[in-house]
Amino acid sequence: MKTTAAILLAVALSALMLTGCSVAMALSGHPEPNFDAFEVGANRKQVEIQLGTPISTSKLENGKQEDTYRFEMGNSPNGHRAMMNLYMDLATIGIWELPGTIIEAMMGDEHETTIVYSADDRILVIKGYRPPHLQKP
Repeated sequence: MKTTAAILLAVALSALMLTGCSVAMALSGHPEPNFDAFEVGANRKQVEIQLGTPISTSKLENGKQEDTYRFEMGNSPNGHRAMMNLYMDLATIGIWELPGTIIEAMMGDEHETTIVYSADDRILVIKGYRPPHLQKP
């Protein structure tokens, strides 16, 4: 009898400790970059406002520079998703936390974009990921 009570207590404490993970994960994340904010001819500052600092930089001929940026798409902070996770937690007395946390952990994909700049820090070429509405046919 004592072992059954101990197991139930351990399960209850585990569920209690997990409660809120999916809610917090839905509220965290990184806003998606706005690819409409820059195009060929724009300056480096406009790019770095959206994509952050480059993960790699290489010098090319004639003063050109190639920078590679890494960013996450599909995991923006979302209050509606957090509220849904909270309601599901309450409705299932915490049972939702396991699938909810797994789902939240799988949100978002990492992408890379490489941009070639001229000697005066203007965009010459954008390679790599571009949102579907900006891709040329």
